[in-house]
Amino acid sequence: MTTHQNENSDTLVANPPKDEFQIRCPRLGHQINFSYCQSENSGIPCFKTLDCWYNYFDVHAYLKEKLSEEDFQKAFSNKGKPKVMSLFDLIEQAKKRKGKQV
Repeated sequence: MTTHQNENSDTLVANPPKDEFQIRCPRLGHQINFSYCQSENSGIPCFKTLDCWYNYFDVHAYLKEKLSEEDFQKAFSNKGKPKVMSLFDLIEQAKKRKGKQV
């Protein structure tokens, strides 16, 4: 496991890893980088970003600095839809796109 730590302490720094560094996304089931997680949810972070990235850098401090309080609350106070509901939404969106292409 790669972590980004301060030189003089064991605390994690509040800088995300470079895009080459990827972890497995529990929602998508494949490797992704932090920049994807940061804007996955209509421009705001995925609700699981804090859970997924806390081992690698101080993601909480980084996002508190980068996001407005409103966006931070919007991203992390809701617990997101269950996976099945997200899949139904994606199917509906695909049907609508397909209907427009015909």
